Amino acid sequence: MSRYSEKDAAARVYLGPSFYGIIQKGTVMTGGIPPKMQTLLEKHPFLNGLLVPLEELAGKRNEIHKTGTEMNMLYEKARQIKEGKHV
Repeated sequence: MSRYSEKDAAARVYLGPSFYGIIQKGTVMTGGIPPKMQTLLEKHPFLNGLLVPLEELAGKRNEIHKTGTEMNMLYEKARQIKEGKHV
């Protein structure tokens, strides 16, 4: 069962870096998480923090660009994984 089964109705936006063939930055998801993205989330659960409700989009997007914020740290960790530098 998907961890998002109760939240499927709420639209969420992915604010992390694009993962080729899986998800693009800025993708809006309604009705659940696509299977490839679900697999990525299972492997790297912290990526859930980069899925934000539409009503929080502007604030969270600004946080990504502020060094030291939770969103900035999540984005950088995701970027390192994408580039194969994460240990």
